[in-house]
Amino acid sequence: MSDDHRSSIRTLDLAKRYRWIIPSVGLHPWSVDADSIDEAKKISDLAREKGNEIRILGEVGLDKRFKQDTYHHQLKVFEIFIELAKEMNMILNIHAAGAWREVLNILAKNDIPMAIIHWYTGPLELIKEINDRGYLITVNPTIAIQQKQRDVIAQAPIDLILVESDAPYKYKGLELHPKHIPNVIKHIAMIKKISEEEVHEAISRNIYKLLKHI
Repeated sequence: MSDDHRSSIRTLDLAKRYRWIIPSVGLHPWSVDADSIDEAKKISDLAREKGNEIRILGEVGLDKRFKQDTYHHQLKVFEIFIELAKEMNMILNIHAAGAWREVLNILAKNDIPMAIIHWYTGPLELIKEINDRGYLITVNPTIAIQQKQRDVIAQAPIDLILVESDAPYKYKGLELHPKHIPNVIKHIAMIKKISEEEVHEAISRNIYKLLKHI
């Protein structure tokens, strides 16, 4: 995942060094301001230049919860990435805090075939729509302390779920790290009342579902 043009370049460099990395480039809504259109266009040009080397755009999206003051700028930037995703048939990895409904409306309007809704803690009534559109949601180590995420996982079909570390990030004293992924699997298993092996198998199926779009 990338947050801006600079980190997008770094992500691509890492993907060259470690062939198992699937690079994703984008401009995080927290990084958007009045001057971000040019940066978004630079990232779009980079994606076009690299062609099939880049199949995912992210993190991109909208944030009305933490960045309400830049929301109108975020909409313009998100539109650039939506058009790019349509043009090049790319997957979107989306940050949508506080703008879950708005993001889903935009995705539906533009017939985006695959999207990952990152760290979904939105309304439970939207889960069916996300599932019906064939999208995926992610759960991260904060499931250990965040009730909203537990509620989502309790209701979401297992075939809707991916796991992620979302590292490096600190949430309420919890340092997110890939080493916590086994604990994420454990919590999903407990909430869904299935075995950890069944969770592993479901996550694997969901990853292959995603990879079909790459």
